[in-house]
Amino acid sequence: MPISPTPFTVLLVEDELADALMFQEMLEEVSADISFHHVVNGQDALHFLNRTKEYAEVPVPHLIVLDLNMPVMNGHDFLRRAKSIDGLRRIPVLVLSTSNNPDDIHRSYDEQASGYVVKPSTYAEYARIMGTIEAYWRGVVRLPTLADLTLRS
Repeated sequence: MPISPTPFTVLLVEDELADALMFQEMLEEVSADISFHHVVNGQDALHFLNRTKEYAEVPVPHLIVLDLNMPVMNGHDFLRRAKSIDGLRRIPVLVLSTSNNPDDIHRSYDEQASGYVVKPSTYAEYARIMGTIEAYWRGVVRLPTLADLTLRS
């Protein structure tokens, strides 16, 4: 039985549309009650989280899933900015990247990522990883309540 609330809200920060669609499809397969939102770069993610521009009415996500290599603002720049803002630093950020480079992994954790997963190369492996992500973030981990997050408007 999940400890976290229903529905669970995930923000995916990913510039590749095909990867975003695959992620959403896999997420829907592991759980029907997950609210999914997608933005294409770190700058849009900050607008989403701060509820500025067209994101004024969006929910606060329980989990951010972040690609590293994106235009406009990459994942590393996003992590540094988001984790420097009081109301955002408590939202867990899971890096999901094609990079298996130790420098990217170490840097992501130095920038306060909550986890790092290398994007799988097969559909079956992706499905297994998504099931693990869902079980961990919704069933094992205790997350701050949304009331604990004081986001700036």
